[in-house]
Parts: sequence; C-alpha cells; structure tokens
Amino acid sequence: MKKVLIILLLLLTSSTASAVSEITINDVKKPQSAILFIVDGFGSSYYYPELTPTALDGSELSKALAPNLTFGTRIIDVKTPHPVTGIAHSVIVTGYSDANEEIVGYPDATIYDITRQHGYVNLAVMETGDFSNMRQEQDIILFVENNSLDKPSISIQAKSSPAGMYELMYEWKMKMPSYLNNISGVKRYSAYNKWSIDAANAVANAMIKKHPDQKFLLTVNVGEIDGGGHNLGDDNYVSLIEDLDRDFYPLYKTARDNNIALILTADHGMSFATKNARRGGHSSGKYTSKIESLRIPLVILSPNAAPGLVSGEYGQEDIAPTLLSVLDLPDNLQYADGKAINIKNYASIFVKADSKYTVSLWNSGRKLSETSDSELIFAGLPLNTSYTLKAKGSSNYEEQVSLDSDKQFNFKNANSGLNTRSIVAIILILAVIIGGIFVIKKIRD
Repeated sequence: MKKVLIILLLLLTSSTASAVSEITINDVKKPQSAILFIVDGFGSSYYYPELTPTALDGSELSKALAPNLTFGTRIIDVKTPHPVTGIAHSVIVTGYSDANEEIVGYPDATIYDITRQHGYVNLAVMETGDFSNMRQEQDIILFVENNSLDKPSISIQAKSSPAGMYELMYEWKMKMPSYLNNISGVKRYSAYNKWSIDAANAVANAMIKKHPDQKFLLTVNVGEIDGGGHNLGDDNYVSLIEDLDRDFYPLYKTARDNNIALILTADHGMSFATKNARRGGHSSGKYTSKIESLRIPLVILSPNAAPGLVSGEYGQEDIAPTLLSVLDLPDNLQYADGKAINIKNYASIFVKADSKYTVSLWNSGRKLSETSDSELIFAGLPLNTSYTLKAKGSSNYEEQVSLDSDKQFNFKNANSGLNTRSIVAIILILAVIIGGIFVIKKIRD
C-alpha cells in the first residue's frame, strides 16, 4: 500500500508544475540569493537600542552592545505566537501562525517549496530547529543530531546537492571538535555558535565562487544563545549575544558584498525570574507570556530594501511572506496567514493565468509588457503608481492596480484544472480510503 500511495502522490503533484516568466520593468537592484539566519532563544529586548528587558520581578536586566546585528532594515516589534523551538521554526518557514512540524512537510507549505519552484537550491547549516520535515525541505543540510554541547554528533543529509557541497560540508563536520577542544563555560557556548556561522559562511562563499549563476536560500541556525540563557544566567546570556555580534560579521560581509539578502531573526526570546538568575526560560508557565520570551529580532539587509526602522506590530508569521517579497517571489504559501512587511523600494505584481492567456501590463495607456505563461512576475514597478493588468483568452480580465505594495492576481479559469489545495485534499481522501480498506482487510484476516 505504501508504494501505491507514493505513486499516487507523484502522479497528482506532477500536474502542478508550471512555467514562470519574470519581467523586470525598470532597472532595479535585486538580491541574487538569500541567507535566513535564525538564532535560537534570541530576544530582541536584550540588544535593540529602543527596548529595555526586565525580569519577572520587574528588575531591569543588562543589555548587549551588538552593532553588527542592527544593520539594514530593522523591524522594531515582532512577536512569536508560540515560544517553542520546533513550532516557532515551523511558523518562520510557513508563514502560518498555528504551524507545527508536521505542516512543514505538506506540499507548497514552506518558503523552500516556493524557492525550489523558481530555480533556487535550498541549503542549511543548523544546530537546532532541524527536525525531520525541516531537513527534508533542504537539498543538503549539515546539522547537529543530538544538540549536545559536550559531545555533538554532526550529520549531513542530502537529496540534490550542488557539486562540491557535500565534500565541503563533510570538511566542516570534521572541524567541529577543533572549535571545542579544551574550552568550557561561556567560551564553549560561543565557539559552538561560531562553528555553524563559519561553516555557513564557507557554504555561501563556495556557492558564490563555484556556482555563480545558481540562486540559493541558505538557512542557518545557531543554538547556544538559547542554551546559555537556560544554563548560564542573564549576564552570561548577554555576553553570548556580544560574542555572536563579533562572530556574525564575516557572514554579514559576505552577504553585503555579494548581493545576497540577509534575514536575521529568532524562534523565540528568553526570560529570567530575577536579575542575576542562574537559569532562564521561555516556554514554561511563568515565562511563556513574558514579552522577553515573545519579542524577536527581524533585521533585513537587501539591495531592494529601504534601510531604517520599521514601526508597527508584526508577527513571526509575517517573516516568510516578507522573505519571498524581498526575493521577488510570489506568496503562494498554502497555509500562510502572515503578510509581507512593506520594506522594498519598489513593488511587484504576481500573476497566475491559464498559459493560453495573453497577459499585458499597461501604464497611462501605454503597453509595458505582454506575454503568455502560467505564472508571471512583473518586478521593478515604482511604488504609489497605477497600472492596468489585462488577460485575454477564453475569458477576458482587466484589473486596475494601485501599487502601495506587492500585489497578486489569479486569472486561471476555475475549470482549467486542479489547484494544489484540491490535489492535497484528493491525496488525503484517497489515503484515508486506502488505509481503511487495508485495516478492514487486516481485521478480516
């Protein structure tokens, strides 16, 4: 029965493939690739200049000086709906506020599904947040199996690795012991983080040099800011953030110098009961609703993002749509309830259409572009301008568009075929039916 379900899944999902036409209307700077840098347990309250962390008893806590972590576009108020590592990572990559680790494995649920559809390769170096479905989303991942600071076990999982990448990751797997030899305490926690940052920087540079035309999304997770918060107390937690600021700079420089979007965030923050507390927390009863556990950084460096501070309240679920917007990719995340934060210095129009339709974009009566494809991306459009979008085929569509942000349109005939949600529903229904038949057969036997 397992073979039947796999064949059924392949047959059904194969029909979702589509051609994409990307049309850049004006000469704009766009990132070639992206790095998503997730810091486990990193509360923005502990380093954002605008914020002041407090303990559960109301006492004011120390803050880190971290200038390298305040680059580019910085969103002041972003909160996680669930300050739990696996769930929060799921929210980050799906854009869905009630996501869990299972949903990450669903078709078209994550940023990785969207990037892969548009020619990206997905790479990862992760210390935490590397649950099974997260690993399955990567073309190749270097990860820590046991999350042990004392005796970390490093593994590599690959599906479709760019040439030379497996060998490079294996080299960095073997380097881990040299980072931790004969050191303990805060220095050991920082060295553990530094290993993953250095490994990620090596991966990014190898892609830039050996595969210059290959777009990539590199996901990086460092785990021991969280570990330090749990085990070393608030002062050492702040020291670890300052060490992270120092060790992060080479990766930041690689992104800045090579037209790579860099998105820095966290799964959740950290709270302490009192000043000088030896242990902190984020997901247990007394910590879970504390603002220091919920508020996370979101800092973005990209050639198409307007630098500066962004006010307003946002959720962790807004990160995935924002990342896709920065990359000029459509927000086709199947379960997302988050929205892109408007940080680009231009807008894009994303269109799904019957491939037999002719789609054209007009401005002030002048045709700017006309083409036929099942998915179209019109990028580089000035903000606060108006356009007319036309689609001609078995039915005719016309939309007036005022661009204050990215816009999405669907000109597909309702009867032209199954969409992804319909296919997923069919798969689930058939799986239940086949599973029921199998159970009945077992009972009869």
